Order: sequence, then structure tokens, then C-alpha cells
Amino acid sequence: MQQRWATLALLSSLAAGTSQAAAPPKLVVVLVVDQLGANVLTRYRAHLKGGFHRLAKSGAYYPNGVHAIANSATAPGHANIATGAWPSVHGIVSNKWSDPTTGREVYCTEDAAMGMSPTNLVAPTIADAMKLATSGKSRVVTMAGKDRSAILLGGQRPDVAVWYDAGLGQYVTAKHQCGAVPSWLSSVNLEKSAAPVFGQRWERLRPKLDYSLIAGPDDSPFEEDVPGIGRTFPRTLGQGLPGPGAAWFEAYPYSPAAIDALFELAKLAIDAEQLGRDAAPDLLGIAISALDYVGHSYGLESQEAFDTLLRIDAGLAGLIAHVEAKLGGDATLWVLSADHGVAPTPERAEAESGFGQRLSKPELLAATDAALAASTGALATKLRVQLIYGPELFLSPGGTAEERLRVARLAAEALTAHPAIAEAHAHADIAHFTPEFRPYFERIVFPGRTADVFFRVSPGYVQSRQKHGQGAGSNHGTPYTYDTHVPIFLAGPGVRRGVDRQSVPVTRIAPSVTAILEIDPPAAALEAPLPATLSH
Repeated sequence: MQQRWATLALLSSLAAGTSQAAAPPKLVVVLVVDQLGANVLTRYRAHLKGGFHRLAKSGAYYPNGVHAIANSATAPGHANIATGAWPSVHGIVSNKWSDPTTGREVYCTEDAAMGMSPTNLVAPTIADAMKLATSGKSRVVTMAGKDRSAILLGGQRPDVAVWYDAGLGQYVTAKHQCGAVPSWLSSVNLEKSAAPVFGQRWERLRPKLDYSLIAGPDDSPFEEDVPGIGRTFPRTLGQGLPGPGAAWFEAYPYSPAAIDALFELAKLAIDAEQLGRDAAPDLLGIAISALDYVGHSYGLESQEAFDTLLRIDAGLAGLIAHVEAKLGGDATLWVLSADHGVAPTPERAEAESGFGQRLSKPELLAATDAALAASTGALATKLRVQLIYGPELFLSPGGTAEERLRVARLAAEALTAHPAIAEAHAHADIAHFTPEFRPYFERIVFPGRTADVFFRVSPGYVQSRQKHGQGAGSNHGTPYTYDTHVPIFLAGPGVRRGVDRQSVPVTRIAPSVTAILEIDPPAAALEAPLPATLSH
């Protein structure tokens, strides 16, 4: 009944309108919580009394935002939100793809000259639209636990783009950014980056809560023993490692310290960069990566995931308080969503619902390699499987177009014969996908970055990651609701309050932000703004 009344209240407010339009915000804060699926928020929302509750209470909440693509992953998810377009338009089809000429794996934000940049992103972002509308006066600052997240949120001309570099164990800036390396970055590196927090304790944030009842057992057999992090509470950061070296630098993003560092960076940037202090609106983009690391290794039902989300909730509340103390309560537009969701831990899903099983990438490679070797003869020495990543299979370079199509179709047949695969089709046969899922695959087609074969795993199957072994945690990368459905929060001037449970594509976020700012949307953002925006 409460849900029904909340929805009716929103519809009523939309019909009624307001007597006085709100002044456009001076600051836009865009937060993307990596792997915050709608299912994760639903599971734990009753215990989130900080920032999430504040945004839901003061603004518009859409529980069913949708990344309507087959490859639900970090890079395309951030680009979808930032540009208001799908990968078929903005070009970021995946975290990585295979170059059709050389066969080399291409990382989504790699740049031969700059190291990392948005050169592969070919559609403008919210940040780019703000720069264009203000003759470059809008300041754009982004930060993230992952390079691709900060870069894609910041667009082509960020003033500052910051991310954590696991090779250095510190936060670094982009070479392509417009401004100098900020002095405020050094304080976080000295106090909250990997080496300074080595040896600190990770206790449960709210020990009075029954984590076992809310999330599950502390030590599940399907949790990964991440070096330096371990499997159970309480833990010491870096435990079992000789010191704060390479192994700890790799493990740091799992820790509460990584969450604290991002929120501290955000506060420092607001103060030092004077965000929201002049006539041109500014943008602060924050991509929080810790939940994704934890979900992959421990699963969404783990105590680690629950505690991580509690800490993000508390950090968000602190950031809101900081911004309001500096700018007042009506000068900031808050936007929060996620780049993708996550599947339930397959062993638990199988026990509780009958839908859950692990699938290993080597298993798929073996099946396709065997089929190609047996069927293609001389072609087997010319064409082979180069890369399987998410729902995509890339062949090695070579062969004529006809030869490549023949081999792609053989690979698709081999995948379809596997009990875990619902369907697989060569790129040329993409129209053969089940009608409900066909658009999800069509939206990840982009010239020069298109897989030779696309495939859809059956519901509940999870491709195990290989980073620290397999058989633990969970994954994403399918067109199913657990991977594609994410929350959307909008709060601040120009937003009507309420809850709307209709499914809405995340590509409506960008035009909603620019409508509230009263500027033109990013060029490829063709969707209408969300109903909760006054300017719509």
C-alpha cells in the first residue's frame, strides 16, 4: 500500500506542477556506485538511513532504471549515464575489445599518447554539454576508484580527473585534463591511499545489527580469500602480507579506506576548486568502485557487501552535509545511479530458487576451439578464438569476410550446443536473437569494435572471474534484470519528489540534468528527460 501511495503522490505532483520554477543549480553532483543493482538496494535499503534515505526522501526515486544492453559492465554503464546514448552510438561497447586488424586487446580508455583518455568515447557527455553551454566556464572534476570510471564521467575537457592507480598505490590525475595536478590530492595520498592505511582494522560499521540475519554467514564457502583482505570479520588490512607492496596495492580497493578516500577527495575538491561558487554551473563526478570489487569476490549476499554499502551510505550523508554547509540546501542537483547490477551468488540462488550455476570461460573456449578445429580444416590455422569477454566472442585477425562469417557461425553453433548458453549468433545474424533480447545486442554493435559472435547465457548462469581463482563471488554482463536494473535518484532544484516504479532507461539521466540546467543536452542524448524534472 505504501508503494502505491508513493507512486500516486508522484503522479499527482507531476500533474499539479509548481507555482514557481526553481533556479538552476550551481553544482551538479553525479554519483555512480559500481555494481549497485536494484536487487542490492532492495535487499539492504531498510538499513540505509544516511545518504540514500536522504536522496529518496528529498527527491525523485526511480527503482527500475535500466541499462538496456547485453554487456552490462563498468565502462559502457558509465558512458550510458554520461552521454545519454547507448554503446552503438558512444562507442564504449565493453571494458575491452579485440582490434580486428591486429588482434590486440584494446582497453576502453587507453591512449597511446596520453596513457589514459576518453579518445575512444565518440559522443559528448553531460560535462561536455556544460562546457559548451558556458563557453568553458563550468568546472568539471571527476574521481573514481577506476580510471575508466573517472575518465568517462569527465568527458573530453575535464579540469581534474582523479583515480586510484594500483601500480602506484596512490591516486593520480589524467594527462589530458585541462588543469594542473591539484595540490589537494597529496593530502589524501599521504593519509588515505594504500600504504598509509596498511595495518588498519576493518570492523563491522554497525556491530549492533545482526549481519548474519541481514546478509548471510560471515564465512561462506563461495567467498574468495582475497590476499590482504581475507574472508571474515574483523580483519586487518594487509593481513598475511609482508608489507604495503604490490599485493596490498591490488587489494586496497576492497577496503573501507578506499571509500573514505573518495569522499574526502570530493570534499577537498569542492573547497579547493570553489565548485558551485560562480554563475556557471559546475560538475563533480564520483564513481565509487568498492562495492564492485567486493561483490565479485564475496557476492551481494555477503557481510562484506552489506558493510561496504553501509559505509557508502554514511559517506554520502557526510558529503551532502558538507555541500549544504558550503552552498546551502537548494544549490545542488544530486544524481545517483549505477553502471550495472550483479547476479545473485549462483550456489545460493540454486539452493533457494533452482536458478544458479557457474560457468567458466575456459570451458567455453574449449568448446569453441574443439568445434573449430574439427570443422574448419585449413581455416583452423588462420582463425581461432581470440577473446571471450562478457557476452562477446572475437576471432583472431585474418581470412576473407566469407571465411570469417563461416567460422563465426561454427563458433555460434558450438556455443549454442553448450547447456549454459541460451542462444548464440554471428554478428551478421544478430537479427536471429529472441525478439525481447535482440535490441540489447544491437546496442553494443559499433564499427571496428564489434564481436564476431554474441551469446546469451541462460538465466542464473554466472561466468566466474579468474583474477584470484574461480568458484567465488558473483559477476554481471547479461541482459537479465539482476544485471541491467539499477536505481536512479534525482534530488535538488528542478526535481519533483516521489517514487516512480516504471522502467526507465538510464539514457534519460543526461537529458534530465541538462533540462534542469536549462542548457542543450549532449548531442546524442535523444531521450526525453525523466518525468520528475520541472523543465520537461
